[in-house]
Amino acid sequence: MIKHGIKPGLSTTYTKEALMSNTIYPSGTSGGILDYLVSTALVIEQVMELSSKMLDSLLPDDYITVGKKIELTHENATLIGETIVYLLMVTKVEEESVFLDITISDSVGVICRGKYERAIVNKEELLNNAFKRSAKSV
Repeated sequence: MIKHGIKPGLSTTYTKEALMSNTIYPSGTSGGILDYLVSTALVIEQVMELSSKMLDSLLPDDYITVGKKIELTHENATLIGETIVYLLMVTKVEEESVFLDITISDSVGVICRGKYERAIVNKEELLNNAFKRSAKSV
């Protein structure tokens, strides 16, 4: 078992302005209306980044966390440019898995809720496994 400082109850709140992301694709046939709204993809991108920042600093240098499973319910629409508050809380730690509850709000109330599982992995082993897997496909 890896020694780290990640414990149930650990939580962090991040406040960020919702900006258009480079990874978000245009709204296509929606007539552009979705271009003004915070997308589910943008929210997930932020959750991934923020949870990594919160958790990885509590691990030995040769370890990181990586996303394993995410469930997200997008309950309400909010506009690009709004201030978004992300609350991430560790609910459980089992061996090399960290489970988080996610609540995302704007100035009016909750816009998204979810659950996120991140795996604690050795950086070198992760990269080596990816290279081995890639070599098998050639």
